[in-house]
Order: sequence, then structure tokens, then C-alpha cells
Amino acid sequence: MDDLDNKTTRPQRILPTPQTSAPSSSVGSRAAARAKEQAKRKAAAQQRLLFMLVGGALLLNILLGYYLYDVMITKATVENEQKFIQQELSIGAKPVEKYLTEYQEKLNQLSHHPAIIQALNEKNNDALNDLEKTLVSSIENAIDLKILVAGNVDVDPDGVVPIRFAELDLLRRAERGEKAYAEAALINEKWQIHFVARVTAGQDLPLIGTLMLTLDGEPLKKILQASTSNLGEKKLEQKFANSPTLTIFKTGTGGLSQSRSLAIPNSNWEVSFTGSNLLLEQAEEAPTLWMLALGCTTAFSLFLALVLSRFLVKVEQEAEQKLAPTIAEVAKKATASVADATPSTLFQKQDILDIAVIDEDENILGLNDIRNKKQFVTPTAIDEASVPAHIFRSYDIRGVVGKDLDASLAEKIGHAVGSEALDKGEQSLIVARDGRTHSQDLTNALIKGILRSGCNVMNIGVVPTPLMYFATYHFSDVRSGVMVTASHNPAEYNGFKVVINNNALADDAVTGLRTRILAQNFHQGIGEESFREIIPHYIERIFSDVALAGDVSIVIDAGNAVTGIVAPQLFEELGCRVTPLYCDLDGTFPNHDPDPTQESNLFALIEKVKEVNADIGVAFDGDGDRLVVVTPKGDIIWPDRLLMLFAKDILARHPGADVLFDVKCSRQLNQVISGYGGRPIMWKTGHSPMKAKMVETGALIGGEYSGHIFIKDRWYGFDDGIYAMARLLEIITLRDQNIDDIFSAFPQLIITPEIKIAVPDSVKFDVIKKLTESGDFQNGNVTSIDGVRVDYSKGWGLVRASNTSPALTLRFEAESQEALVSIQQIFKRELLKVDSSLALKF
Repeated sequence: MDDLDNKTTRPQRILPTPQTSAPSSSVGSRAAARAKEQAKRKAAAQQRLLFMLVGGALLLNILLGYYLYDVMITKATVENEQKFIQQELSIGAKPVEKYLTEYQEKLNQLSHHPAIIQALNEKNNDALNDLEKTLVSSIENAIDLKILVAGNVDVDPDGVVPIRFAELDLLRRAERGEKAYAEAALINEKWQIHFVARVTAGQDLPLIGTLMLTLDGEPLKKILQASTSNLGEKKLEQKFANSPTLTIFKTGTGGLSQSRSLAIPNSNWEVSFTGSNLLLEQAEEAPTLWMLALGCTTAFSLFLALVLSRFLVKVEQEAEQKLAPTIAEVAKKATASVADATPSTLFQKQDILDIAVIDEDENILGLNDIRNKKQFVTPTAIDEASVPAHIFRSYDIRGVVGKDLDASLAEKIGHAVGSEALDKGEQSLIVARDGRTHSQDLTNALIKGILRSGCNVMNIGVVPTPLMYFATYHFSDVRSGVMVTASHNPAEYNGFKVVINNNALADDAVTGLRTRILAQNFHQGIGEESFREIIPHYIERIFSDVALAGDVSIVIDAGNAVTGIVAPQLFEELGCRVTPLYCDLDGTFPNHDPDPTQESNLFALIEKVKEVNADIGVAFDGDGDRLVVVTPKGDIIWPDRLLMLFAKDILARHPGADVLFDVKCSRQLNQVISGYGGRPIMWKTGHSPMKAKMVETGALIGGEYSGHIFIKDRWYGFDDGIYAMARLLEIITLRDQNIDDIFSAFPQLIITPEIKIAVPDSVKFDVIKKLTESGDFQNGNVTSIDGVRVDYSKGWGLVRASNTSPALTLRFEAESQEALVSIQQIFKRELLKVDSSLALKF
């Protein structure tokens, strides 16, 4: 019993009954929540997909709209514009072509006139004169008819219709059987039209003469005006190879930047047309059709995007239903595993992206990679002493190589010039060099700097400076350039002359290059270098412009400088008998410095002219933009006296024109210009300021005592010693006088050559400034546009700071030796007051 009692009273362990219903309910609620979440995701997916498709459709429509606008509006507008322009060109060209054809046929008919053939065969001048008067009256709008015996054609500057070199060239081309189309000529401010025709005694018989019919240009102008509408401006232009385009007539008003031209058959003429804003308005295509097309494509693409989004969502739902387990299966599996008390890591709340990035893994993202960080490099400051201020002169850059100038500075200058050109809208620079021993190295460095700016380089090699200037006009794709030269300076010097947009840099524009270098205000890029020939084009251009009326023997002293590679060839092609002197290229200038303004540098030329009995001698400076002439007697014709002859020649055709000269020129030049009906203008010395003044005044001729001659008549207006010499020979060969007799007709006073006083660059301008402010020149008339020039009743004197060398330059002129000495003493006294250390040699 006891045992039984003990068994019945022992406490029993009661195990809890497992609860299964709660886990089953939890799994069901989670499945329902998951199903709801899945439905939300599907709706969001459909919305995202719809947005993506709509966005893609809009993007495609934008691209399609841009394409359609280009095709339907832009290109159609351009086609309309071109159609209008072509119509206007055709309307303008056809009546001009008809005019040329009709008058040429009339002249061709006259060339078969029996009376003309008989008079030419007999060379009966009286009969020819009578025929000219009779026949010219029978031709409408005719001014003159010339019947010329073959081989007897020559320059005749007199008459209503003079035969100048242009007309002479036209007649000679006709005689040679070459194409000799009608040409327009401006004579006494009125346009005349020349037609020429050959006259033979019969078919296949030799030439016996030529006819030249000249018409008044006004009827032709009216023909052009009659064809003009309010859609733009029309021009009738005359074009010859290697020559500037000559505008004969223009009518109407343009407004657009570009023009198109149409060549007139069998002529040297073309009609050009520049549209107006009205033309653009009429040519513009209406956007109605484009807007309709774009609206339709947009509506269709949006509809398509909506349908496609619904279809894709439906496909996605069907795929998920096939692959995903059912909610019941998920609940069953959850119930079966509820006894497992250890929670699964699958349900931990740790976000998979919530991880720490430890130090050694941080650079996996490239956070510390210096290559992903933008580098800011502060440019190293340039030492001002390495860019000497005194070499940036009034109209170029010039200094002693190895002291003031080296390849490193040349590269910086190239970088600055290239950047300046780009700022002025130029994409390329012509680069040329003279024959100095260091010009090649400086040019290479200069080009390297220009290319670094992103500006292109057109390298024309070793040529005189005027050919670099010429290239900026001859080539249509570049109007700027740099010449590596020190002009007339001794061999140790070199430098740079810069032209941008056909304007030579001067004064602030030159010093501005130094400012740009010091501030490192550079463009950065990669330019390209190309190479072109210019010498043949230059020779051909002058050959087509200048005609010599007789044989000339000439001695050319190039001073071993760069003109030696061009000048002898040119003058031989013009028909001269050339004796070269020091024309082989040697940058050390072994025979004399290339400065013809120094009398000692002309001794060899004077002797050679006498030795070979030449008609004339010429010395060019180191880069060919200056000249000095010597006569058979050995006299030196200084450039201000050359300018007298040029002024006389040009003023005969252009009365009242401005003639420009610098402060160093003779006062007699002023009187000669006024006497021939011109307007004399004195200006500061220097090729850059002189060229700028030529443009400002519209002068046709200008010159400096230093030998720069600027000719705008038939040329481009830049200083060109070679072309000036060609024009001088043209003038001389027209006269039955030798050069000594020609220049003896011009008045001359007692005058000194240029006197140079060595003064450091850092001092010379201060001397002139003090002299200007405090100088006592008694009753003289002071001109201070460039240095100090004082004119007295019997003479004048000048002192100025040279812009090309460390020196003061002086010159004096007077009616007598006594007056000359008196003026010199006044200048000497005032200069020594300013600086007693000056070594004055007068």
C-alpha cells in the first residue's frame, strides 16, 4: 500500500499541448500580404513600362520631327532660295550676254569691210582716220573706233579713249590670235567697254590689223538695272586670273552675307547676286505639312506605346503564374517546418546592401583614384625679363638673336599670334621667312607655337615679305600671316612682321602680343601645317599687270638677301636684260648690310651700273619691301624723289587723289603733288602706320624716305619694292628720256641723307619726349606726329626715334648750305640741352 501510495502521490510533469493553429494563421496572412504586394508590383511595373514606352515614343518623335523639319522645311527653303537666286542670275546674265554677242558680231562684220581691208593693206593713215569717223557714227552707243595696222600698236595715253597698258595687252592678245573678250575700263570716272577683232586680207591669210570698238557703259548699266528686282543686289564683275575682281556696275540692295555668281559665256564677266531679307521670306517653306505629319506620327506612336505596354504586362503575368508556387503550397511548407524553433536567416531584417565598406576595400569604388579627379594646374608665371619690352616695337617685333630673341620666345610669340588670329576670326596663318642664318630655327619655333593655339599654318617657305603680303590677298582661305625677318637690320638681328585680316599690326596691337604672352592668354588646340607655292603666282600677277614699252638693262643688287630668288626672274620675264649683283642667298650678308638707305651700301651697285652701261640700277633691302634706285650717271634717286614720279603718273589718271608721305620726305614733294593736282598728306614713319593711313584716306600712292612705296593703283596697297620697281620701269619706258633727264625735271634742294645717332632703346623715346616738351626752335613750325620736325622758311630739320634700331635718326633740307648748317645748329643745341652725352656728328 505504501508503495502504491507513493506512486499515486508523486507529482506528474504535464507537457504543454502543441498549438498548431496559430502558425497556420500567420502563414496565411503573410501569403495574402505577399499576394497583395505582388499585385502592387505588377501595377507599378505596368506603369513604369508605360512611362518608358511613352518616353521612348516621344524621343523618337522628336528625332523624327527634327529629321522631317530638315527635309520638309530647311532643305525645301534652301532649294527655294537657290531657285530664286538662279532665276535672278539667269535674268541678269542673259541680257548682258546678248549685249556682248550683238556688238562683237557687229565688230566682226566690220573686220570684213572692203574699205578697211584696203586701207590697212595700203597703210593709208588718212583713209583709216576717215573710216574711223564714218563708221563709229553708225554704231549705237559707240564712243570710238580704232583701226590699227598690225604690229604698230603702242601705248597712246591721249584721246577720248587712250591706249593704256590694259588696252595694249587686249590688242596684242587679239593680234596673237588668243582669246580677247570684251573688257570694261574706267576712264575719267566713266565706264567704257572695249571690243576687239582681228582683220585679215581674207580667209587663211595673214593678219593685217586690229579693230577696237569702244562703247559708252551707261546703256549696259541700264540693262543690268532693268533685270533687277527687290529680292537682292546684282553686280556685273570682271575677273582675270590672278587679279582682284573688278566691279563694273551694281544695282539693288542685298543683305545676306553670301553671294553667288554666274559666268557669262565667252567673256571675262560674271553676274553675282546677293539676296535680301525679302528673298528669304519668300523662299521660306510653310510648316503646315510638317506639323500635320508630326501630329499624326505622335498620336500613332502614343497609341502604339499604350497597346504594347498592356501586352507586355500580360505576358509577364502569365510567365510568373507558371513559375511561382501557389499560396497553399507555401502555407503547407510553412506548417510543416513550424516545429523548427531556430529562426531562419532568410527572415532576418538585415538588408543585403547594409554592409560596411572596410578600409582595404574602399578603393574598389575608385574613391581615392587620382585619375578620376580633375587636375587644376596653375600656369608657371613667365619672367618679364624673358620677354623684353623693347623688341615689341611700333610696327613689328625685332631684336638681336641670342640676346633679345631665341626659339623659346619665338614659340611664345607664335602662340600669341595664333591666339590673336583666332580671336579675330582667322583660322589659318601664312608663315614665311627670309634668308638669315637663324630664320629657319625661329620659324620652326614660331610654327610650333601657332599650332599649339589650334590655328593652322600655311607655310610658303623662303620668300620676300611682299610675297607674304600678296599671299594674304591671292589665297581665298587666309588673310593673315607672319614674316620672319629683320628687314634691313644687320645679320645678328631677326624678328616678326604680323598681318591679321590684311592689316599690319602696329603700336598697341604689337605690344598687346607681349601682354598676351605675360598673361598667358592663349588658345589651346592642335593646328595643321600645309605647304604652298607663291612665287609663280606672284610673277604671273605682275606680268599680267605691267607691260614695258621698250628694252631695259637693269642691275639688281639683292645684298645676298631673299629678293635674289625672285627679282631677277621677274624682270627677265618682263623683258629686261638683267645683271644680278649679290643675288645669291647668304644670311651673313658678306658684301654689305641689306640697307639701301645707307649710301655706303650702294657703291658697288653704282660701279656695276657704270661698268655694264645699264639703264638703271636698283637695290632692295633685306626682305624686299624697300628699294633705292641709281642712275647711269651714278646719282642716287632717294625714295622721296621716286615718289614724285609715281605721283605725277597716278595723278594724271586720278586728279585730286591723296598722296601719302612720311615726315622724313623732302618738302619739294609737297609742292610737286600739289602742282599735279593731288592732295599731299604727311604722316608718321613706318610701314604699318603708313598702310593704315592709306586705308583711312583711300590714297592710291604713298611712300617713305626709307624706301617703302605703297601702290594701291592696280595693286593691293602694301609696301612692295619689287612691284614698285616694275611700275617705275613701265613709266620710264613710256618716255623718250633716260632716267637722269626724267628726274632732273623735278626740283631739288640741298638735303642730307639719313643721319643716325646711336642711343639705347631704353633712352631714345625719352629724349624725343623731352625735346618735344622743352625744345626752343625759335620761329619754326613744329610738327610732332612722329618725333620733332621743324619747318622754316628756307628749310627744315627732323629728329625722331628709330623704331627698328637703337638710334635717333635726323635729316635736314634747305635752300642753301648756310641755311642747312643754321638749322642743324639749332637742333644740335636743343638736343644737347636734353642729353649732353649725345655724340652728334654734325
